[in-house]
Amino acid sequence: MKKSLLVILPFLLTGCVVDSKDSSNYQYVKYAQTFQKLDKTGRTDTAQRKEDLYSCGVERTANLDDGSYSGGSARRDQTLQEIVARNEKISSCMKAKGYTVYGYDECGPLKAPTGLCPN
Repeated sequence: MKKSLLVILPFLLTGCVVDSKDSSNYQYVKYAQTFQKLDKTGRTDTAQRKEDLYSCGVERTANLDDGSYSGGSARRDQTLQEIVARNEKISSCMKAKGYTVYGYDECGPLKAPTGLCPN
């Protein structure tokens, strides 16, 4: 009995560990989705939001649709202080336009979304 338990135990433990290594646990919503209109959370006009983000300082060359751009995206010549200042400028500008700025953790990973940032 003890020998069979020793043989089975590693398989049981492995099953628990593999689930937490699932890469989809760590995929979050796109940067643009973290901005939601106050009165339309979850139903924000995505085309208007994109234009608002561009007018607030996101470079027009940034692709907001494929998820490759994030608040931490930087050019080679940018310092960390410049990135932080740009993000603060974008956030305050978007708030002035009537958006709520959610953190990635508030939106939840794609595998378990909270419903705050679906579009």
